[in-house]
Amino acid sequence: MMQILFDTDILSTFAKADAIQHLEALFSNDRLLITPEVYSELKVPKEYGYDFPDQIFNSDHFELVQLTDKEIDDFKSNLLDVKTIHSGELEAITIAINRGYIFCSKDVKALDYAVAHGVEILYFHTILKALWKFEVLTRGEVEALMDTMEQTDNMMIKNRDIIFEY
Repeated sequence: MMQILFDTDILSTFAKADAIQHLEALFSNDRLLITPEVYSELKVPKEYGYDFPDQIFNSDHFELVQLTDKEIDDFKSNLLDVKTIHSGELEAITIAINRGYIFCSKDVKALDYAVAHGVEILYFHTILKALWKFEVLTRGEVEALMDTMEQTDNMMIKNRDIIFEY
């Protein structure tokens, strides 16, 4: 069983596309984790009337993980030193470093920081690829999902072709 810490941006992208259930299906035998900081970041859109975070908050698959005292100290120390990574990502990476958990994000700087600190990572593109490789969705459904993500999250998924390479 994998322990996977998600950051806010990847969860928001899936939730805005009404696709959290696909993450739940893909990782049905794993622990899907969010940190208190990620939880707080997801609450902000709720305060502005958006409902997409409810998919995460109401899910039986996503679990709020608390920091230990040591992790809180590490997080506070890193928060002062690391300026290029958001606090939710840094909090998740801090836990991943201490517990050997996997960190999942779309943010290249956060992923690079995690790798530099010995954390196993899970890329956004890898998840999209796994959705069709493990037959959670068909290839066409993944293509449609990516189109929806680009539209609902006002983003562009670069290098889409690598998702469908064998």
